Amino acid sequence: MISARLEQLLPEALVRRVRPAAGPLTLEYRRIFILPTRAGGLLAIVLGGMLVGAMNYSNSLAYALTFLLASMAVVSMLHTYRNLLGIGIASGRCPPVFAGEAAAFVLAVAGGERERPGINLQAGCASVALDLSAGTGMPVTLRRTATRRGRLALGRVRIETRYPLGIFRAWAYAEPGMSCIVFPRPADTTEPPPVGSGRAGAGRSRDARGSDDFSSLRGYRAGDSLRHVHWKVYARRGALVTKQFTGEEPADLRLDWEALPGLDTEARLSVLCRWVLEAEDGGRRYALVLPGVEVPTGRGEMHRYRCLETLALYPGRQGDAA
Repeated sequence: MISARLEQLLPEALVRRVRPAAGPLTLEYRRIFILPTRAGGLLAIVLGGMLVGAMNYSNSLAYALTFLLASMAVVSMLHTYRNLLGIGIASGRCPPVFAGEAAAFVLAVAGGERERPGINLQAGCASVALDLSAGTGMPVTLRRTATRRGRLALGRVRIETRYPLGIFRAWAYAEPGMSCIVFPRPADTTEPPPVGSGRAGAGRSRDARGSDDFSSLRGYRAGDSLRHVHWKVYARRGALVTKQFTGEEPADLRLDWEALPGLDTEARLSVLCRWVLEAEDGGRRYALVLPGVEVPTGRGEMHRYRCLETLALYPGRQGDAA
C-alpha cells in the first residue's frame, strides 16, 4: 500500500521524537502522522486527469466537478486527522500466563468529547478494531502469544484510523510500557515431587492439620487447603471455617534443582513448574531450591506465585518474544 510504503520512509528520528513515554497518554497534534491510502493516491491521479481535461476543453462543469471532489478530499483529510486527536490511552493489567498461552494486555482507551468511529489498535500481530463513544472509555485487550518464559513486553502500539472515506490514513504511536510474566510451560511428567531432605516417609504428628480423624473446626487462614473448608457451614453462616484433623501431616516437599540431573535448564524449570502446581493442588507445603535462589517452605496463592515467578525469571534462555 502507498501509505504503508511511505511510512517506512519516515526517518526513525522523527518517529522517535514523537514517541510518548510510558504512562497515560493523550494524542496531540504533533504525535499524529497522516498519508494517503492507495485509494487516495488513485483519487489524486483521477483528479489530475480531470483537471487537465477541464483545462484542455475549457469546460466549466468539469472544473466545478474537479474542485468539488478535491475539496471533499481535503475535508476528509481533516476529519481523518481529528478522529485521532485527543484520544486517551492508559495501561491496564496483564495477568501472568504459562509459555505457549496468549498473554492478554488490557488498555483503557477513551474517546474524549466526541465519537471516534473506525479506530484500530495494533501491537505486533495483535490487532483490534473498535468504535469509541463520546465521553466514555472502554477496555481494549491485545493478545500476544508467549513462546518463552520471562517477561513479555507489549511494545509499541499503533493507533490508526481511515475514517471517513478511506482515502487518508492517520496513525500515532504509544508505548504503554506493559509487560507480562510468562511462567515456564509445565512438563508432562508423572514423576512425583521429592519430599524434604531427611523427612521422606515421615510425617509430622499434630492435633490441628492432619488428615486421619476429624477433630474440630477453626477459622479459615490464608493458605489452608480448600479441601478442608467446611462448605456447609459457609452456606449456613456465610463464614469460612476449616476442618481440623488428628493424625500426621504429610512431609514438606523440597523442589530441588539438583533432584533433576541430566536435564538442561529449560527442562528442569518445566519439571519444577509442574511440581509446584501439583504440590499446591494437593495442599502440601513446599520449598523451591534453585542455584543461588531459595524460596522458603510455604503454601497458598502468594507462595505459588512467588515460586512460579522465580522460575520464570531464572537466568538463562528467556526474554521478550511474541
